[in-house]
Amino acid sequence: MSDAKLTQQSEALEHCGYQIRLIQSGSEWMAFVARPKQRPTLIMAPDREAVTAKAKEWIAAQLTSTNDR
Repeated sequence: MSDAKLTQQSEALEHCGYQIRLIQSGSEWMAFVARPKQRPTLIMAPDREAVTAKAKEWIAAQLTSTNDR
């Protein structure tokens, strides 16, 4: 896929101290999820709602594992 086909629009959301940056690439959506000054995790899904839900589930799992320490 060429760079010209990538959608340049992105949207940023905040959830529990994490930033979720949403980008549509062709027919798929990508979410880059990270806390400030952290390397982001990439999550992919076929639509915006699914990628947002997966990102929030990933954040919940991170928060649970942090609380278990």
